[in-house]
Amino acid sequence: MITWYSQQLLAERRSPAPAPERLNRLIAEHKECVRDRARLEDATPAELARITALYAARLKKLEANGP
Repeated sequence: MITWYSQQLLAERRSPAPAPERLNRLIAEHKECVRDRARLEDATPAELARITALYAARLKKLEANGP
């Protein structure tokens, strides 16, 4: 997911007319991914399950609806 957000950010920044709202959303979601990844090492089983479910749902939504 971090790679996906990085690619989307790069593409949006390089577009002729970047959408500020989309850029802000992508930046916020990228930061959230980075924070969650940092928490994985010390996460409890419940926290791991929460993060796994969150990103599974996010991926499913992205695959269904696109960026």
